[in-house]
Amino acid sequence: MRSSVRVLGVLAAFAILFGACAGSAAPAGGAASAAPAAAKATPGGSVTFVLENDVIDFDPMRSRAFVDRNVHYQIYDSLVRIDATGKIVPWLAEKWDTAADGKAVTFSLRKDVKYHDGTAFDAESVKWNIDRYIKTTGSARAGELASVDSVTVVDPATVRFNLKTPFSPLLANLVDRAGMMVSKAVAEAAGADFTRKAFKAGSGPFVLTEAVKDDHMTLEKNLSWWGKDKDGSKLPYLDKITVKPITNSDVRLTNVKTGDAQVANNIAGKDVAVVKTDPALSYQQIASYAFDSLIPNRAKGFVFEEGRYVRAVAMALDRKEILDKWAFGVGAVGYGTIAPGHFAADPSFKPFEKADPEGAKKLIAEVGKPLSFELLISAGDPAGLQLAQLMQAQLAKADIKTEIQQLEFAKILELQSKKTFKGLTLVGWSGRVDPDGNTYDHLYTGKPFNDSSYSNKDVDRLLDEQRATSDPEKRKTALRAAEKIYVQDDPARVWYRFRAVQLLTVKKLQGLEAYPDSLIRFQYGWLQK
Repeated sequence: MRSSVRVLGVLAAFAILFGACAGSAAPAGGAASAAPAAAKATPGGSVTFVLENDVIDFDPMRSRAFVDRNVHYQIYDSLVRIDATGKIVPWLAEKWDTAADGKAVTFSLRKDVKYHDGTAFDAESVKWNIDRYIKTTGSARAGELASVDSVTVVDPATVRFNLKTPFSPLLANLVDRAGMMVSKAVAEAAGADFTRKAFKAGSGPFVLTEAVKDDHMTLEKNLSWWGKDKDGSKLPYLDKITVKPITNSDVRLTNVKTGDAQVANNIAGKDVAVVKTDPALSYQQIASYAFDSLIPNRAKGFVFEEGRYVRAVAMALDRKEILDKWAFGVGAVGYGTIAPGHFAADPSFKPFEKADPEGAKKLIAEVGKPLSFELLISAGDPAGLQLAQLMQAQLAKADIKTEIQQLEFAKILELQSKKTFKGLTLVGWSGRVDPDGNTYDHLYTGKPFNDSSYSNKDVDRLLDEQRATSDPEKRKTALRAAEKIYVQDDPARVWYRFRAVQLLTVKKLQGLEAYPDSLIRFQYGWLQK
């Protein structure tokens, strides 16, 4: 491991506490220059990135998938970002100040930024974007910005977020899609087509120029991007990135090994030992904030409306066997949303440490009806099918009958968002630097990512409490109390693993570094001549 879980957790806690409560300023040359750039970096060249699924939505407002973010991060800038340690750093916002009562945050913006279509990035643009995220029906960002009451343009380079209550995770949420800035002109001109045709919509290091569904996406160098390397040279170095969606993990790896692709960030556990010893490849792995879970539909009229069934599945699952036999030790056994690297983590929280199929049988007997359901998984990936089959065998020991159904990944997300799936889905979460980003929207009543239709008044109250204080100990107390309820006492879903960040490249592709959010910063990559 290149950085330990504990280091990530400490740094993330300090970044969130002090970043949200005090001013922060960009390093000389701008935040983008803070990332390491290898000596003798040479501009030019093209690379191919193999991604596990096609991008579903190019609009940060509506996006729900990790695969989307892999492209978003190249074409959009956000107000703030994290560095490789998990610390929040300036990006489009050069600095920020929080009011003494915690109910307003004022951002000073970069003045040298234009969108790819030539329109200006300024305070009016920030206001338009945040208003759009908050007020648009169906916005997936509404929960992440729930405490923002309004946005005030102070002057062209200064914008103030007025908060309903103090909101400690604000900066952490602005790191990602809730803080990504989109050209108003492009979004309005594209209308409903913006979900697939976000051409020239961002201000990031690369420009989306082509998107052929289920085949490829083309990203070309933004010659006017504001970022520079440590020596003051313009970024990005690469001329073009081709993104190819390939659902089959074996085929993705073959593409990298044969040189048809140069980078991947999702490697099957069975292949890790092989890529580590391949002299033509470079493999990086660090701790991640991401979790894997089984999501039940607890809506009225569906099988898992009965919470004891969710708990029975949680009891019957053998997480250690999954980690060892399927993931080959990549990642860590997981029991909830708060990853080992989060400041609120408690390593002693292991409510389902040992599988208990007999206990699960007794719980199902209390309900009085055998448990059987569909397990929906993404089609086309043998590794995903192997995981589902292992879980199926484990659950069978508790007399739980599981029927595996393979669907297109986008279809599974659609069924989740509409709350119409019949059993469980096998869908993970790519993780956020603050535990609120792993928790609030997934578990709070009625929020955008609460795909299990979970509702618990005590959990809602505790999650509101932790948002309203910047004291890390008070936040930790509330988060831990909430986690005990939604994992153990009244389970919202079944968590089983915390992932690891993976980054596989060919040796000649230099400058890329694994980040704890699992996203690649292609602006720092360059090809060795």
